[in-house]
Amino acid sequence: MGIRDENKFAPATSSRGSTAPTKEGQQTNSKAVKSTPPTPTKLPAVAPASSKSTETSSQSSQSSQKSDIDIGTYDGTLETDAIAHPAPPPGPYTDDLSLSSAHAVSLSPLSDNTYITNAQRPLKEWHLTDFEIGRPLGKGKFGRVYMVRTKAKPRFVLALKTLYKDEIIEGKVEKQIRREIEIQQNLRHPNVLRLYGYFHDANRIFLMLEFAGKGELYKHLNKASRFTERRSSRYIAQMADALSYLHSKHVIHRDIKPENLLLGLNGDLKIADFGWSVHAPSNRRATLCGTMDYLPPEMVEHKQHNEKVDHWALGVLTYEFLCGMPPFEEQSSSATYRRIADVKYSFPSHVSPEARDLISKLLQYEPNDRLPLSEVLVHPWIEKYRQRPSQGGAKA
Repeated sequence: MGIRDENKFAPATSSRGSTAPTKEGQQTNSKAVKSTPPTPTKLPAVAPASSKSTETSSQSSQSSQKSDIDIGTYDGTLETDAIAHPAPPPGPYTDDLSLSSAHAVSLSPLSDNTYITNAQRPLKEWHLTDFEIGRPLGKGKFGRVYMVRTKAKPRFVLALKTLYKDEIIEGKVEKQIRREIEIQQNLRHPNVLRLYGYFHDANRIFLMLEFAGKGELYKHLNKASRFTERRSSRYIAQMADALSYLHSKHVIHRDIKPENLLLGLNGDLKIADFGWSVHAPSNRRATLCGTMDYLPPEMVEHKQHNEKVDHWALGVLTYEFLCGMPPFEEQSSSATYRRIADVKYSFPSHVSPEARDLISKLLQYEPNDRLPLSEVLVHPWIEKYRQRPSQGGAKA
């Protein structure tokens, strides 16, 4: 329902989208940029914040950066798009979009006197000429995404996302873009897509992102119609762990859906889009945002919301994985809103009792009644399919 935001690393396939404008810009007199690395030339492996997936994180990051990966053939669209998107005239809006991670500074302190950001030292400045440009991975609302490789050793493979400044300004989403970058650049979790650095030139902003080799999860779901319970359980466990990490950093995602999830080379899920995310130490917000099918009752009824909106969305996501469609989907938005407010849905016969129990405990009208993420991770449906170490010590 609505218009789907296609700002991802795979071509668009869905017609579903967010309830309000989202984000994204691009050209070649590249100004400063950053990387989040410990050394000027080497982008770091993901430093997992979760107690669980340390080994998975390291393996995923290393495998996604092998220099022998074929990055494909560049199609010349950076040059042709630059003609269609001239640099906007100087002014306060363009100043807001002069973004470089080499000059990143800390955000406001959190309630425990720690900072969401750790970019507190000088970092390498990046330019478009530092990369070999490969095939396009997708086209979004504000630009394109390319598979690239750094020219300097060890020649990391990345996804380079371009955002056109003129379209960002036209869409009046300058602050939203800045917030998205500020949040994502400081997140370290194996199931959160890593933003290694960013830079800009007169026309564009460039985001240096972890390459998710298996692409957009929505395409896999669309092809399969629905996922098995085993596969769904694995993804939901990873989502619950990632959301628990985000909430510990006072970040509310607010737009969980299959279109905003990618799969790494080893098949692990990656939260990839933070366009509606907010850093909210007070945990009370009033903005209506996200995707209609995933909105919780408190948003539909224009009430304040907190991080429990992500718990609700996790329940909707679980249902969609297992059933191939969201639980409240209707022909009209008003009918969908009514079903959400009434928490009116039903299960197909193939959904197991354990899965129904988890979904029902997440899709609660009262936010405080929704199952805590810590309990999601030990729910019988998650435990039933959790991968166990084999006798040799490796994962099954």
